[in-house]
Amino acid sequence: MSNMTYEYTENKTALETYEWDNTWIEQANNADTPRVLYIGDSISYATRRIVTATSEGTLLVDGYGSSKALDNPFLYDSIRMFAAQQGRRSAIIVNNGLHGWHLSDTEQYPELYDKLIAFLIEEFKGTPIFVVLTTSVRDAAREERVKARNAAALAVAEKYGLDVIDLYSISAANHDLWSDGVHFQRECYELFAKHIIECVKKVI
Repeated sequence: MSNMTYEYTENKTALETYEWDNTWIEQANNADTPRVLYIGDSISYATRRIVTATSEGTLLVDGYGSSKALDNPFLYDSIRMFAAQQGRRSAIIVNNGLHGWHLSDTEQYPELYDKLIAFLIEEFKGTPIFVVLTTSVRDAAREERVKARNAAALAVAEKYGLDVIDLYSISAANHDLWSDGVHFQRECYELFAKHIIECVKKVI
């Protein structure tokens, strides 16, 4: 298991052992190239820079990655503050599925995921939003939870008429590219990046 992703069960707390935020604005002075705001987990911050590089100068991907669970009271303000610094964006892609394991997968997670998407739609009116499916993990019990959370994410995407970026299928087909059972080797992140670019460019 990765301590960067899983809270220690014995803590019985909503907070993980290591709480973190990772933020990045790519080529901050570039006012011409379309920007994407990528909100997500550690998979997102590992993928973000590769998306920018793989796009060959056609997309700049700025990242707000965080361990904050969907019920963290500082999550929305943190997104809002980062977006204010980012300044502009042509699309938002969002995934936070590998955090907040204290939340139930059938009630709390779907409700809070819906609330997050509704917040983003209201906060960033007119900006295309993509729902990113959570990636596969080695732990069998957690993998079933990932599947349940992806089902909830798909339902929310359908409710709001949002496009979906399916990184789960890519990750599930490339278990040989795991680095620790949660995160991946660069080759897999490159596969994620190519799919993200393909999906985003259909819209912007």
